[in-house]
Amino acid sequence: MPEGISIRRMGPQDIEPILRTFARWGKRRIQYEQYLREQRRGSRVVLVAWHEDLVVGYVTLVWESLYEPFRREGIPEIVDLNVINEYQRQGIGTALIHAAEAVARAHGKRRIGISVVQSPEYAAANRLYPKLGYVPDGRGITPYDNELHLIKPLTSE
Repeated sequence: MPEGISIRRMGPQDIEPILRTFARWGKRRIQYEQYLREQRRGSRVVLVAWHEDLVVGYVTLVWESLYEPFRREGIPEIVDLNVINEYQRQGIGTALIHAAEAVARAHGKRRIGISVVQSPEYAAANRLYPKLGYVPDGRGITPYDNELHLIKPLTSE
């Protein structure tokens, strides 16, 4: 991870900096306001990566996945991992994933899930997740969202 990068939980003061970074991707305030409400309720954790005073990425961890097999088995899911283009391929996405894993581990979770759309724009994610120890859950690609769902065992570190 590049020098000067830090990761912390999102607070209300982070919404504007996130919007400034991700506006070019069409991200909207309502999404982050919802994330903050869910974090306050305890259903989601939002982690934000900073390079000095600039937001460069974020990830969320939901305790109850929308994917039925994860939800049924109590597997939290990493959702909505984003790193702005000029900071990609520098280890920030990996650091965000590791930070989310640490949160899940601290909450006593033994496994964690992540899902990825099977299309060319997600090719980097499709290469990265297996390198980080994620393996397909064995149920194949879901036809309604074209996602592959992966699981990783969490060991104490």
